[in-house]
Amino acid sequence: MNGELCPHEELAVGWAMHSLEPDEEAVVRDHLPTCPTCQRTVRSTQEVLAGIGGAVRQEQPPPRLRAKLMEQIEHIPQDVPTPHGPRHAAPTPLRPQHRRRTGRVLLAAAAAAAVLAGGGYLGLRVNQLSTEVTAAQSRSDQLNRALSLAADPATNRAVLRTGSGDEVAVVLSSPTAGAVMPMNLKPNDASHVYVVWGASTKAPVPLAVFDVRAGSTDPQLLTWSADAHKHTTFAVSLEPGRQAPPKPSEVLAGGQVAPA
Repeated sequence: MNGELCPHEELAVGWAMHSLEPDEEAVVRDHLPTCPTCQRTVRSTQEVLAGIGGAVRQEQPPPRLRAKLMEQIEHIPQDVPTPHGPRHAAPTPLRPQHRRRTGRVLLAAAAAAAVLAGGGYLGLRVNQLSTEVTAAQSRSDQLNRALSLAADPATNRAVLRTGSGDEVAVVLSSPTAGAVMPMNLKPNDASHVYVVWGASTKAPVPLAVFDVRAGSTDPQLLTWSADAHKHTTFAVSLEPGRQAPPKPSEVLAGGQVAPA
């Protein structure tokens, strides 16, 4: 079979990826020792998956990153509010780590595509792994950006509490960026959205929208501005639709930035 295509080559890819059905495994087990083409395919696939697998592990957010973020938030000084006190937060050193391995991931994907031209198994797996890498990269970047925001001396923190005093979220606000850390907010569905309101004015002002995913308490970066940062009181509501209404239907929780 030297230089020839083998009809079992796609199964060889599935064998290397441990994704075959029992009857398919039996076919490859009997066929593989007699077919140099499928043997080469198995070796090539294993090499590609080893490279991609390494990329996936490296792109996972550091396990203690969110804990570090919460610790950083707690270190932002927040004293008892006064009517006309200046706002200030003590700076905290930060050493952000930026991981840029997109080139390696793309190279691994290209190598995978070369193992089987037009093969279905590997193309599907490469797409799945690339999606996982992209999602992990995005989550890691978002956590790092939230950590940088928490460490910024210009950042204010407002803990949002229900009427009974339960803490449900933390709003971080700087002149150029904002984020919300959900703590006890229920996940919303696709027909609803959470809204952050500026409540320092006579009428609440919608500032940003965000979603809460099931099982996640990761910080959500907000579309923010200097005008949003001027508010010293914030609130949150859950609204129908995907856009902020002119006024909140029901405020779930609120809180005030405590100037130093």
